Amino acid sequence: MRLAFVLAAFALIAPQAMAATAQGEGRWCTVNNPGIGNVQWDCRYPTLAACAATVGSGDGACLENPNWHLPRPRPVIR
Repeated sequence: MRLAFVLAAFALIAPQAMAATAQGEGRWCTVNNPGIGNVQWDCRYPTLAACAATVGSGDGACLENPNWHLPRPRPVIR
């Protein structure tokens, strides 16, 4: 029972913690973990291909920016 509570709490808190550490306006982020508990998010990549080219074969990964949202459509002025 206690384990279920801890897992449920983590599931609610983890996405908020990730969103708070993501830096940048791009849709895709490189995510690296150079040390224990030191996850670095670099969210400046507009496409997954651009992110993957940066990560290459290193130890990082590409994840979608948790703070990213679709741009608002521009109003039509007539």
